[in-house]
Amino acid sequence: MNIILKPNFDPLFSQYQKAIRFDNIDDAQEDATLLFNTAVQKLKPKVMLKELFIDGHSTKDGLPTVTIESLEFTGKALRVLNDVHRVFVYIATCGNEMEDFDIYSLDMLAPYWLDIVKSQALGVARREMLAYVRDAWQVKRPLSVNPGSGNVDIWPIEQMQDLFKLLGGGGEIGVSLNGSSLMTPNKSIAGLLFTSAESDWESCAHCERERCPSRRVPFKEKM
Repeated sequence: MNIILKPNFDPLFSQYQKAIRFDNIDDAQEDATLLFNTAVQKLKPKVMLKELFIDGHSTKDGLPTVTIESLEFTGKALRVLNDVHRVFVYIATCGNEMEDFDIYSLDMLAPYWLDIVKSQALGVARREMLAYVRDAWQVKRPLSVNPGSGNVDIWPIEQMQDLFKLLGGGGEIGVSLNGSSLMTPNKSIAGLLFTSAESDWESCAHCERERCPSRRVPFKEKM
């Protein structure tokens, strides 16, 4: 059964001001304030979670492969699941409530401002998810592996399609996938949470994109 989390979203305007350099946009401060107030009122971050078990570990074309609910997932990153038998499949999102907002009626920087607020909402969803996994399933340090995170050969983003199947799709929390396996809303993440002896795992450590805005740790080595 899917677990649905709906955390409260109450960001500080001062943090938003700092992020968008509010003091430097004298002629657009009214639009920036309007956007913030609208987004905070509308956005409802959400998480969908499910506890599952790995049915088998194998290799395919020389790459680590795990089978979950009869679906195969293959990629270099999945070697971190070699000693793992329980995973938590998840989708976390900022919420889709601003997707129909007429962003282009505001200043040309408004899409960037909206992404800042949506990122804050996604952060709230992610923290709620990790707290739930720690408390409900006694996972001391949840780690995450995600399709499409890092280089294309680490865990191909196309496998996001099967990941969504494990949860019956993302419609229950307003997240959809397009043909390129990109999620809408854009500030959404999906993957597998787990705990492992490799306690310092971070997909960012194996991603060669130096200027990735979502980088959490420095590049370590190519997988």
